[in-house]
Amino acid sequence: MAKKRSKARSIVRRDPPKPGSVSKQGAPAKRAKVSRREPSELPLWKKLLFSLLAVGLFFGAIELGLAALGIEPVLYDDDPYVGFSSLVPHFVPGTSTDGNSVLTTAQNKLRLFNAQSFAQHKSNNTVRVFCLGGSTTYGRPYGDATSFCGWLRELLPVADPSRQWEVVNAGGISYASYRVALLMEELLAHQPDLFVIYTGHNEFLEQRTYGNLIAYPRAVRGLGALASRTRLFTAARQALFKPTEAQAETATTLGDDVRTLLDASIGPSEYHRDDALHEQVLRHFQFSLTRMVDMARSADAEVVLVTPASNLRHCSPFKSENLAMDPAELKRWQALYDQAEEAERTGRADEALGLIEAALAIDDRHAHSHYLQGRVLDALGRSAEAKAAFERARDEDVCPLRALGPVPGIVADVAEQRSVPWVDFARLIDARSHEGIPGEDLFLDHVHPTIEGHRLLALELIETLSREGLVQLTASWGDVAIERVAAQIHGRLDPEAHGLALSQLSRVLGWAGKLEEARKLSLQAAELAPNLAAIQHQAALSAHLTDHIPEAIMLYRRALELDPSIATAHSNLAVILDEADRDQEAAIHYRQAISLLGDKNAAYRERLQEALAKLEI
Repeated sequence: MAKKRSKARSIVRRDPPKPGSVSKQGAPAKRAKVSRREPSELPLWKKLLFSLLAVGLFFGAIELGLAALGIEPVLYDDDPYVGFSSLVPHFVPGTSTDGNSVLTTAQNKLRLFNAQSFAQHKSNNTVRVFCLGGSTTYGRPYGDATSFCGWLRELLPVADPSRQWEVVNAGGISYASYRVALLMEELLAHQPDLFVIYTGHNEFLEQRTYGNLIAYPRAVRGLGALASRTRLFTAARQALFKPTEAQAETATTLGDDVRTLLDASIGPSEYHRDDALHEQVLRHFQFSLTRMVDMARSADAEVVLVTPASNLRHCSPFKSENLAMDPAELKRWQALYDQAEEAERTGRADEALGLIEAALAIDDRHAHSHYLQGRVLDALGRSAEAKAAFERARDEDVCPLRALGPVPGIVADVAEQRSVPWVDFARLIDARSHEGIPGEDLFLDHVHPTIEGHRLLALELIETLSREGLVQLTASWGDVAIERVAAQIHGRLDPEAHGLALSQLSRVLGWAGKLEEARKLSLQAAELAPNLAAIQHQAALSAHLTDHIPEAIMLYRRALELDPSIATAHSNLAVILDEADRDQEAAIHYRQAISLLGDKNAAYRERLQEALAKLEI
């Protein structure tokens, strides 16, 4: 061992001297020290850089692998943070057909927004108008062309041809003021000149549907929005959050139109009375409106606010709840309510009024009781009292999908406090409605105006802008010019497309339990699209569910003339005919339904076979 160590030392001593060194006795110790020097460590910033590169390469490889498997980021088709983070833009750069740079509605926003496009760089003589709000601004149930934004786009160049008018419909379905304000943050960068804001109907829908998400800190929402751009996020979400069978069945049954209108809302059944929440939401609404006015002014843009209007006469509440009471008292209330409803149905209005007032003396918070009282008073010609009862019914609705009574006042207060113009659309609608009570003459459902209602709002907006000096009306502006524009808009309408839109809206109302309102819309849809089997079938279902049997038979037959392969039309028609003891006809449709079902839905097919067997034909 000693020799080996000596040999090792001799090898060290024989290393050639480094240039510039002096070979002498004792030098080996210094050279040995140099040869044992360890490499210097990397600086901390380099370590961090290499670590980040390694992590980036790792996740990049995962993204490439998931791309190869055909997985697209969830943001491509849907946006789980839609409207809750400015990191996910609503409008993205693109190129128009003539090669100009434009901003267009992002693909993942088209489920909730109209497709819109405007120049990325505004010309000097252009007035850019952004219309903001919820589904009314969007133009539901139709679209942009017949919305008040679409009317403005056609009317403004006629009213004031001295400038170029660019009207962008930025209304989002189910958007509450909270999300409208976040959208405005993005639009401030796009050279706005004017914001028209119509909001107030969706405040409680948002709180119920997105309550947890709204509560997240803004930074957390931003991280979630960024994550939704990746395939890894999509794969993880699909693996960890698979829908239950019940959820999958609901999605299949309701279809995209329902999911879109209520934006995946939890539904009326989950709403309960919460007076404290009402106060919080109304305060939040006022804050959001004030914030939007201040943001617009920061960009030197003008603002016009609009008070939201809704259907009172022909829209029952979405949900009622009784006050807490003992069983005996509740039984007495229920008896009075049922008797009042029957008396009203059979035309005994005076008797019905006494009964419903007795019921309200027990429980004055039940929304449907106030609505029934309004109907009775309306029938008795006591319009002012009827309107007050209808308004109380709206405000006591446990599932408030119409702007509550205080909302128009809040809009007016913000307008006056911030010295901005506002359009009292609610009062305008009252003035144009029979006996001053808004109904189906100007509304298609609970909040969405008819095409004529949108035209009225657009004209009032132009008058307001003229008074503010923002529009210089030309001498030729007047009824003739307006009717010429109206003829152009109506001439471009597609009756079948509008029939389909009304049919979808009918399905939504049916889902919400408003069967009679759904029937009326489905009949309008059937008239607009007499050659579409699906629309005739939907109208037949609505008539069937509301016990309008002769109407249902006619519509089922019409649907089957257009498309004999609709199994449910055959089966439902068979049931009606069976109940009417029209056995021969019923048997024909039972057999057709069984044949069309084939191997699908075995349980349903078995029930039809049992019904056919009982006919003994």
